[in-house]
Amino acid sequence: MNSSFPSGPSPPFLNNGVSWRTMRTAVATFGFGRPDHFERMLTSLGTCPEVVDGVVDVVHFLDGGPGAEQDALRAVIQRSGVPFTDIVARPTNLGVGRQLIGARRELLDERGYDRMVLVEDDIELNSTYLTTLLRLADWAEQYADVGTVQVWNVEAGTQDELEPRLEEVELTNRHFVTYCISKRAWDLIKPTLYAYEANHLLSKPYTKRPHYRIRRFMRQCLKHGRKKPDGTRLDPPAEAVHNPFPSVPWRSAPTSQDAITSLALYLAGLHRLTTRVPHAYYFGETGVHCTPEVYEEMGFNDQGWWRWTSSPENFSIRYKDDEGRWLYSTYR
Repeated sequence: MNSSFPSGPSPPFLNNGVSWRTMRTAVATFGFGRPDHFERMLTSLGTCPEVVDGVVDVVHFLDGGPGAEQDALRAVIQRSGVPFTDIVARPTNLGVGRQLIGARRELLDERGYDRMVLVEDDIELNSTYLTTLLRLADWAEQYADVGTVQVWNVEAGTQDELEPRLEEVELTNRHFVTYCISKRAWDLIKPTLYAYEANHLLSKPYTKRPHYRIRRFMRQCLKHGRKKPDGTRLDPPAEAVHNPFPSVPWRSAPTSQDAITSLALYLAGLHRLTTRVPHAYYFGETGVHCTPEVYEEMGFNDQGWWRWTSSPENFSIRYKDDEGRWLYSTYR
């Protein structure tokens, strides 16, 4: 089942009453050590015309503590010449979970942005990245049941094979590497994220978070069932929608803030959308949660062509593959 929809013109006013033409948009980048990774990401971000023209505000969040290399990261930022609005340098180490939750709190709750784009330090962006992402976000905001949009995906294929697929969009539960979330969606999921943060991340380092207690928290959340947002909805067929956590195994269920974000979106009745074809490349083969073996297992070696010269202006959403089978996406 496929349905077509234009990316523009979007309705003049969105679910939150804000005109999409005047939405204040922040781009949050995240750095902790690895100045070479950060420089590769930032250089690519600087090729996006929205950054050069000041359409978006770039805010750099640098975690602190041993190994942070904040001075080296500041030097990368200054040397790059990429415009930015602010550098938020943490005096201590928050860890990935508190850093990402804190950035959403500061930009959406405290600074009054209408939406934000999160960019980790191990993603390389094409020059079409922000144009495509914000077009998709503009369209998606008319639907009360869309939570996040992204234009990074793992789709194998050459330029010739993937170019006819540029307009295709699908549901996803894939790992968060870079995505856009609106204030409207954040308001629906932040109670879950704030409870997770307050109860499980404040007393111990993120790397020593209490996994069993978090899994109990996840099970308790799932008992409340899924909500259905008020307003105009995309309403994908039930066969196309999948719980990212149909079960929460005590010993193996992920407990990261990404996992809790994915769970919170699902329970709020919000869908995650991605373009089928990527406009970015994930190169994080080594990191806190990744090794070359995990990189291979997750399929990241199968990322296809992503260096496009133009952005789609229209999109078509697909719920089935080319053989007519329902698409299925698990959290990974």
